[in-house]
Amino acid sequence: MAAGKHVGPRQVFKVSRNTPNGFVRSCLHAPADKNMKQVDIVNKEELDKDSSQGNYRVRSPGKAKRISACKRKSCAVVELSKDHETMTNVLFERQLRLKVALTLWQKNASELVSYLVRIEDTAVLIDCLPVLTNNLQTEAPCLSLGCCVDLMPQVKFVLGSKYEAHINVGLHWVQSIIKKWWPELSKKDKRQRASCPEARNVEIMRQQLKDLWKDGVRLCSVPGSTGELAKAVEAHLSRLR
Repeated sequence: MAAGKHVGPRQVFKVSRNTPNGFVRSCLHAPADKNMKQVDIVNKEELDKDSSQGNYRVRSPGKAKRISACKRKSCAVVELSKDHETMTNVLFERQLRLKVALTLWQKNASELVSYLVRIEDTAVLIDCLPVLTNNLQTEAPCLSLGCCVDLMPQVKFVLGSKYEAHINVGLHWVQSIIKKWWPELSKKDKRQRASCPEARNVEIMRQQLKDLWKDGVRLCSVPGSTGELAKAVEAHLSRLR
């Protein structure tokens, strides 16, 4: 036998009379259909680029969906956190203003009214109005008619609110003013009203109440207890015209 380079294994072919060329496919080669299945598996998987390495990695579609869902939840948490922080800041500022309002109320009612007029904070005003209303209903209120005159423009804004609870708070305050100073407000003769120590404030309040009730029809049409309260106030103010 002649010496020579080592030759790889020979391919063995079987002779078959049932094929056109008489040979059967070599048994050393993998079937083509098996290779195609492997290619299909790779194509069905998702390629995800690694931004830090610049490489590509294979990721299954199920895993991709889970990661996408986690990202959406993470974004939602971030958005909720932003709203939570904003609300916390608003409530914190409101609490500070209420503390200042309480301090001024304990010191002097007129200083509280001046503070409310200056800050123009409707939320704080609505928190303070029930306290002022209760004070007007006492025999010796701290609030003067002049303080009520100063506060009336902001209360008018409250009565224009779209929230029924706010309207209710404003109406109770107006009703307390009417009951407290009705004898002075209801005098027909200006000369008689001039004898009142607070004649100027009486005239201003009288005009404010008239202007306030130009929108009284809307308030009287509110259903429930708020509408009934508005009608009671209207019954008094109609006598001032």
